[in-house]
Amino acid sequence: MKLTITSQRLYSLDALRGFDMFWIIGAEEIFHKMAEITKSPFWNTLSVQFNHPAWHGFAFYDLIFPLFLFLAGVATPYSVGKQLEKGISRKSLLFRVIKRGLILVLLGVIYNNGLEIRPIEEIRIGSVLGRIGLAYMFANIIYLYTKQRGQLIWFCALLLGYWFLLMFNSAPGYAMGDLSMEG
Repeated sequence: MKLTITSQRLYSLDALRGFDMFWIIGAEEIFHKMAEITKSPFWNTLSVQFNHPAWHGFAFYDLIFPLFLFLAGVATPYSVGKQLEKGISRKSLLFRVIKRGLILVLLGVIYNNGLEIRPIEEIRIGSVLGRIGLAYMFANIIYLYTKQRGQLIWFCALLLGYWFLLMFNSAPGYAMGDLSMEG
């Protein structure tokens, strides 16, 4: 009996990824310009939804980055799972995942700092691309080496760990758990 792997795409995932990329490339300018041109309350209300609130509050625009990470996570079983089904070793996939994740981190550093040589303390390392690269890398490693129960444990541990860091840590000079813009 011959095992055949079909090349089925999950079109809903592709459509949602395209929708998210539409906003990432700057489609919010449509709403900003319409509000500017028409001075209409309708377009102005939509325009406000495509700006980040200063600190407290929530707008549609705040969903774009998390949606991208969500989509990368949803695609993992399809992309990595398909490679495992084809017989590609976990070790080979691990190297590919680490390489791709580190390339994204490096591209984020280059994007933030240009190609200018600077002292290490002046280099901005944190970036959206870096976060995507690290999240992609660690999520895929967890997927590669744990079963569903282990993945659930990782999920809970990371969520609780993040909460503990926020609540029981602080910026220098501020109280623990100070989630204000200043703290």
